Amino acid sequence: AQAVDHLDATLADHAHCELKAAQSALSLLARFGGEMESMQAPHVALVQEETEHFAQVMTHLSNRGGTLTLPGPDEYVAELRRAGNEDRGSGHPPLLDRLLISALIEARSCERFKVLSEHLKDGGLRLFYRELMASEARHFALFRGLAEERFGELSLIM
Repeated sequence: AQAVDHLDATLADHAHCELKAAQSALSLLARFGGEMESMQAPHVALVQEETEHFAQVMTHLSNRGGTLTLPGPDEYVAELRRAGNEDRGSGHPPLLDRLLISALIEARSCERFKVLSEHLKDGGLRLFYRELMASEARHFALFRGLAEERFGELSLIM
């Protein structure tokens, strides 16, 4: 209800999340692309898709007369990353932590977009968020798949 009632703020926050997702994918590629060459092409495509999503969100925001505001802190992501860093002593490789955290973020976005798509009054935005929900599900599958390719079966983890 909060997201629907403050849709311009929701869209502005979403735009920043798309930029952060693109930045995160670039960061993963820069840090681990040499270690895992099979992640290179999918991450380049992911960066392109996330920046396209940013442009699409900005179009919706602009069409409503809204503007991009300053980004707020993302405490959820910060806590996940902190937990991943603290878990380093258990022998988990940093790449595994980054892939799993990315998968969790994408899965949560998928859930949020599903709920949002079910409550928006604007049919165009409902369809937009339904399409993004499917995209986020593919991103989750990408990160999980890369983690399983590199580190083995994750059925007990996710």
